[in-house]
This record gives sequence, structure tokens and C-alpha cells, in this order.
Amino acid sequence: MLQMDVDLPTAPDPADPFEFYNFDADRNDSPGLTIIKGGSGPNEGDPAKHQHWQTPPLPAAVTIQGQATVKLWSATKDFDVTKGGRISVYLRDCVGSDCVGLSGGTVSDPNWQRGSASWVLKTLTFTTGTHAVAAGHSLELVVIVEGSSDDDMWFAYDTNSCKSRVTLSGSFDVPW
Repeated sequence: MLQMDVDLPTAPDPADPFEFYNFDADRNDSPGLTIIKGGSGPNEGDPAKHQHWQTPPLPAAVTIQGQATVKLWSATKDFDVTKGGRISVYLRDCVGSDCVGLSGGTVSDPNWQRGSASWVLKTLTFTTGTHAVAAGHSLELVVIVEGSSDDDMWFAYDTNSCKSRVTLSGSFDVPW
């Protein structure tokens, strides 16, 4: 579980995309965060097959309605330009570890890297409907890599150029 907040990242980008901060150094030496393919939804039990980002408890109630846009900087493992990827994201309303799914979406691209040997931005937009999130609740974004992805996926964030973010209803914006 990592934190989402409204503070924009200021860390400079390394010159080499392989030198990005390793958010899961306890699991591998790869840059960014690796999510192993084969995740089975927002309640996936294998910690290597999902990532959760959560806001701090909201100080006041908010109403989410309309659409959510999720922008993720990612890459196929080893920046392999010959492989495709498929990721799913889930937006949830949480009180502690008790979460209710609000919405989600999937992005699939048989040519994920589009020839780039670096991080690529992928954008997902999905309908959230209308949902009141009570004060004290947190919003959570869960990311998995589907089993139909050609390989595991890497995710970069928290630097000047790799500002992954969630925008809800066009007014509730949470970068991380």
C-alpha cells in the first residue's frame, strides 16, 4: 500500500530510464515498481501481482460523479518493444481495509512501448457514476497486470516527468 496525495512530485528524472527509483527493492532490481502478470482483480492475494495506492482519510465528504481518468507511466518489463501489455485499474472507497468498488477500466495495447525504450504514458478513462465518499474514508486505486499481458509490467511515478495521477469528476485530482 502506497500513499496518494495532492503534492506534485519534484524529484528530477535520471538520464537513464533504468535508473529510476526502485519502489520494490525487496523483490527485484528493476526500475520503478514491477507488477507480475496474472493478477485476478482488486482483491488479488499475491502482493507481487497488484499495487494499491490510497489517499489519506478525507477531511470532508466528497461526491464523485461522471468520469475518472487515470494516467500511468509504465513499460513492458525490460522496456521490451516487441511485447504488448494489458492492465486493469480499480477505484475503491475504503474505511480501513474494508473497501467498496466504485468503478474501473482496462487498457490493452499489443504494441505497448510503441518503439520507445523508456517509460510511456497510458491513459484510462472510465465512468464512475455518482458516489458519495464520506469524511474519514479514503480513495484507493488498485492496479493489476492481466494474465493476457505478454509479460510483467513496470510502473514509474513520483518524478518531474512521470507524474502518474487520478482525476475524478474533473475537479478531484490526486497525483502521486
